[in-house]
Amino acid sequence: MTSHAIPERSTSRYAGQYARSLDPERLLEIFNDSNKIALNSKEPATARARFELAVEAYHQLMSMGLPANVRSSVQDAMATLADQFPIRVCVNEALGLCAKAGKLKSARRKLDYLHRARDVLHAGLTTNSSATAIQTLHDRVLADIAQAEAVGA
Repeated sequence: MTSHAIPERSTSRYAGQYARSLDPERLLEIFNDSNKIALNSKEPATARARFELAVEAYHQLMSMGLPANVRSSVQDAMATLADQFPIRVCVNEALGLCAKAGKLKSARRKLDYLHRARDVLHAGLTTNSSATAIQTLHDRVLADIAQAEAVGA
């Protein structure tokens, strides 16, 4: 797996938003909630916004005098988020599209969502070629497309 560096604070649309915040407990809450949502949202815009909010909260927390164990824990969590996010945002979006496809009766509409999921996964494989989670889901979506095309034909 490719290791992704923790993004600079300036890359976040929220850069500096919490620069005056001196409440580490609230920032930890924001960081943890944003981390969870970034890794689980099926809506890519929401996932990206919460990833950027986690980046901002992380940098503000690192600028504070935190106990070493808390500092280390936040740093580890941010490194894990930076590594997992590109793959999870892709997989989650595709899973969301597949779930929508599964609720549809019309073969044509179902195929539209499955094709969108395939395209999202294909783009994910282009940037994360070694991501087994993306490859596995991509293969499943291709099988679902073949099945939907056979039924719709």
